Formats: sequence, structure tokens, C-alpha cells
Amino acid sequence: MALISCPECGHQVSDQAAICPSCGIKIAGNPAINSYRHIVFDSNSNSNINSDIVNEDKNDVDVAATPSIDEKENDTAAKPMQQQLQWSIGEQNEGTKSEISESNVNDENVYDDNKTDDKRKYDDDTLTIPPYRGTSSQYDEPKKNKGLIMMLSFIIALVVCIVAYWLWSNATGEKREQQRYEEAMLSTNVQDLKDYLVEFNDAPQEHRDSVNARLTVLTQEDADWSNALASGSKSKLADFIKTHPQSLHKGEAEDLIDSIDFSTADRKGTPEAYAEYLKIHPDSRRAAMAQEYLDNKKAKEVTAQEKTTTRDICKRFFQAINAHNDEKLCSTVTSDAEQNAISFMNKLYKSDITNMNWHILDPFKVSKGVEGSSDPANLVATFDAEQNIERTEASLETYAKYAVTIEVTPEGKITKFNVKKK
Repeated sequence: MALISCPECGHQVSDQAAICPSCGIKIAGNPAINSYRHIVFDSNSNSNINSDIVNEDKNDVDVAATPSIDEKENDTAAKPMQQQLQWSIGEQNEGTKSEISESNVNDENVYDDNKTDDKRKYDDDTLTIPPYRGTSSQYDEPKKNKGLIMMLSFIIALVVCIVAYWLWSNATGEKREQQRYEEAMLSTNVQDLKDYLVEFNDAPQEHRDSVNARLTVLTQEDADWSNALASGSKSKLADFIKTHPQSLHKGEAEDLIDSIDFSTADRKGTPEAYAEYLKIHPDSRRAAMAQEYLDNKKAKEVTAQEKTTTRDICKRFFQAINAHNDEKLCSTVTSDAEQNAISFMNKLYKSDITNMNWHILDPFKVSKGVEGSSDPANLVATFDAEQNIERTEASLETYAKYAVTIEVTPEGKITKFNVKKK
């Protein structure tokens, strides 16, 4: 163990100490300690040594050593202490080294600050002091280099971050522009395309050209739509759909055409007209309505067989009246109408009438679902009939004409009749 001067504050401290008690710098294992020159004191006996190291600069060191004799118990004569001082000064610029013989210092012999300079005792044979190699500014140089390295590292990291952000920002901007470009090209709204051109005025030229071309098409499309809508013409609307098959107004134009065709079928009111409409617009929202109308029309349509059957029943009704036969008359009417039919026949036959003949005149019309009928399924016949009368009183009427309405059930029975003289 050796006593050395702290390279930071100059305070004397053991070279085995962990830290300097004055300034706190690391001592044991510090490579800076080895750069000092070594001063060795050698003695064969216990002695007190007072040494001061003064006047340090970069290239030389002045050392003053004053030996003293300590009187020991039972000694009558002072023995001179032999002191050998060896040093070596290494030139800093030439990088040479000098060494003075080193010896070990016993661990238990520790420098005692409480003793006076004259009483300081070293029990070890040799005191080793590392050689000094330069000023304190040289020891600050590693700290300065470390700070410079940290500053350069920070600047490099900052530049890397700025470049990375710039690249990320450009990539994000390009991605957003591409997305907005695709949306604009699919849009049918003119304003969407105008917004893209304003927001991305530095977009790739091919993108801007495509958007401008699309904007021109949509502008012309709006003008064509306004003209077709104002005309209200089916042909104009059809031309618009043909010219602009991807237009936003296509659905509206198709609905207007559908409305025009349905109005035409409804105005005609024939089964053929509704059938034609359904053929053109089978899936339109008015198709169900047209089919209902068509079903109603068909339900009210009288077949030739139904017309013939109805005429035969009406003919048998009047034949029974001609025969003045209650039984035959009741066979042509429903049970509810029997009493009315017999009363009507008896009222026709006056006391002077010997015979009468009824004849059905054309046109003979038959319809279904007539308003006011007992049942929509009943057939209603409307026609004129003439009456020829044979009577004993020649001055009385022998001819008459009547407007007749007879309602016939699907079973072929007359449920209602109305005979009105014209």
C-alpha cells in the first residue's frame, strides 16, 4: 500500500482507497493514477518523514524533503536516518517513462493525519508515489471529448428523426392523395371532384387530368338530365339513360319512364294494356298494382259462354211470362225472387188480354261486378225488350217497349230484375 496525491484535488490518500475522502474521485483501479511519476522513500529503520510536493507545472516538479530524528525510549544517541530519494521525470512530449523502485507498504501502517509533521511515522519500508504526467486540463480532455461525442450523437439522432418524419409525412400524403383520387373517380358528385382539385393542387398530373376529364363528363351529364327532366318525354329519358348508363340519375329516369307507361295502361283500362305494361316493367314497383288491375279486369270479363247462358235464362224468363205459367217462371228465379216474379206476371195480364209475346232485342250486354249488384260474381244483363199484346179491346195498347236489367247468379238463377217501360 502506498500514499499518493489525489490527481483531482491533490489531497494525500492511500492508493488502495476506494475514493478520495476530499473530492470523491475514484482511486483504486483508476487508470489515471498510473500516469503519475513514482517517488520512493527507503529506510531500514522507523523514521519520521516530512515531504512536500510544491511548484507543479507541466514539465517539472520541486520536491523538498526534511528528515528528522525521533528519540526512542532507552536510546542515548540519535541515529541519522538514511534517506534515499529516487525520482524520474518523464518528458510528456516524448512519451518516455521513469520508474523508481517500488516496495510494499504494510496494510496496518496507515498515515495518521492527527500526528504532527514531525511525528508522522511510516512503518513501511518504501513509499511509492505515481509519477505526474501533465496538468489537470489534460484530465479534463476526456470529459470534453465525451461531451462532444454526446452532442454529435444527439445531432445525428435529430437529423435521422427529421428525415424519418419527412419520409413518413410524404408517404402518408401520397397514400391519402391516392385514396381521394380513387374516390373522386368513382363519385358521381361534381363537388367531390372539385374538392379534390382544390385540396391536391400538387397531385400527379395524370391524376389531375383524369379528374378534370371526369368533371367535364359529369357537368355535361347534369345538363342532359335537366333537359330530359324538363321535357317529360319518354324518348328523351330513354336517350339520357343510353348516353349516361352510369349516371346517378339513371334510377330516377327509369322510374319516370315506368310512371309514364303505367299511366298509359291505366288510361286505356284494357287487359291488353296492363299485360303490355307488365311485359315491359315486370319488376317495377307498380307491377303489383298493374297485376291487380289486370286480375280485376279479367274477373269482370264475361266469356262468350257466360253471355250465351245469361241470354238463355232471360229468354226462358219471358217465355214463362208469355205462357202465364207460374211453375216455369219460378224455375228461372231464385227462391227469394219467386213472389216478385209471379206478382209481375199477374200484373201484366189484364182481363181483356188473351195472349202476349216478349222478344229480346239487341244489343244484349252482359257484365260482371256491376256496382249495386248483390254479388260481384253475378252476371248483369242489360237490353231492350218489346211486348206484343193480343186483347179483346182493340182500342187499348197492343205494343210496348221496355228497358230490362236482369241479374243472374253463377248458378244460372235470376235474383233481381227490373223492367221499365220506355
